[in-house]
Amino acid sequence: MSNIIKNKSEVLFFYESLYSIPNGDPFTGEQRYDEETKKILVSDVRIKRFIRDYLEGIENETIYVSDKTGAGKTDAKNVLAWLAFNKFPDKDDIGEILKSLIDVRLFGGISTLGDSVELDKVDAAGNKVKGAKKKFKNGHVQFTGPVQFALLNPSLNEVNMRMHQNTTHFTSKADNTQGSIGTTTVVPYGLVQVHGWVNPRSAQETGLTLGDKEKMFKALWESVNNVNTRTKSNQNSTLLIEIVYQEPYYKIYGADRLVTITLKDGKTGEQIRSMEDYDFDFTRLLALQKNNKISEIRYYTDIDDIKNKFSNLGKFKLIDFYKK
Repeated sequence: MSNIIKNKSEVLFFYESLYSIPNGDPFTGEQRYDEETKKILVSDVRIKRFIRDYLEGIENETIYVSDKTGAGKTDAKNVLAWLAFNKFPDKDDIGEILKSLIDVRLFGGISTLGDSVELDKVDAAGNKVKGAKKKFKNGHVQFTGPVQFALLNPSLNEVNMRMHQNTTHFTSKADNTQGSIGTTTVVPYGLVQVHGWVNPRSAQETGLTLGDKEKMFKALWESVNNVNTRTKSNQNSTLLIEIVYQEPYYKIYGADRLVTITLKDGKTGEQIRSMEDYDFDFTRLLALQKNNKISEIRYYTDIDDIKNKFSNLGKFKLIDFYKK
């Protein structure tokens, strides 16, 4: 396909989170936090979940890592059976079925079923259909995702976590007569920077297209802006940057330090409560205009002050993922 990704790029995505829990630890529920730097952390799994949920729920894309296959996210064999019989009935190649899924083309995927495998047919609800089977080939495949994000992504500002107590209306145990009281910590304000990479060699393997990448950017932007959960509703997408390289082996040092913030009125990072408390410093980013390794710098923002800093600069191009 002529529109498969050919250029290597790095991605920087910034979003703010106010009095929320951007990424709780699965064991404790507490916000991930670096005790040394006092910065909050957001995992790559959380970012991919944002994207997957949007692609599946809003764009109606069929994805591999889903709760809607009747088999759950961890039963790979039955997930593949459900996909094969309900979404791709004309395919008998497991590798091709996987590459038909946008989250596999983006983030990779694996099947360990064996080179030749027979699967029981399952209906749309995930129930096995008696006596119905089909043979599949190429069932032992692994695709490395062209799009990867840093394992943990820190905020640009330090954060002083605040304790928060709340009550629940419903009881925590069947024999209780009253609701329970819970205690957790929340982030008063965090400006999170997510760092990602797009690898053209892996894109050739999964078939990741330019259209897939643009759809991912839109999903990332919209999902963070519109997430509808108690702990993450108060979040705002701020700025998306894609640094596109001239050659696939080029790399610049410190892409995750190209954008910094300058605090206003003598505030510390822990005292920030809104974007009015700091300015973005794009000095290093703007200097890439003269870097021969860089083909272009693509960006998206809803903030006019930021748009004005990038307008009329030759290598800076506005990403228009809302264009029909």
